[in-house]
Amino acid sequence: MKREQVFIDTGAWIALLIANDQYHDKAVDFYSNLSSAIRRTTSSHVVSETYTWLRYKAGYRYASRYLEVISQSQLQSRLTILYDNAEILELADAILRDFPDQKLSYTDAISMSMMRLENIRKVFGFDRHFYLMGFEMVPQS
Repeated sequence: MKREQVFIDTGAWIALLIANDQYHDKAVDFYSNLSSAIRRTTSSHVVSETYTWLRYKAGYRYASRYLEVISQSQLQSRLTILYDNAEILELADAILRDFPDQKLSYTDAISMSMMRLENIRKVFGFDRHFYLMGFEMVPQS
């Protein structure tokens, strides 16, 4: 039987690291109470997007700290990073074409593609697009 999984989106990483983020308290509370039995997953695209956001908006210190957290989490087998391939990119392109009325980022479309292919139903984040696409958002508002 596969372990339950949660996909960690950019907004969750930012909220965890930035104390004055509007979702900081909610994110920290959720993450600190997340069962170790739940597999934490993110993507290389989310890592890139988060690093870039932190670097430009919060500074090098935050961005560097984030990469340390990612690296340590991987070393301790507490985080799995998914990487794209042709199938994921094709599905992402299809999602973007199928939902032209939604302001989806390319990273969001890739994340949704990965979640679909990996059968991940829950996303730790605050981007309503995941909810609109049928994923369960955690923590719930």
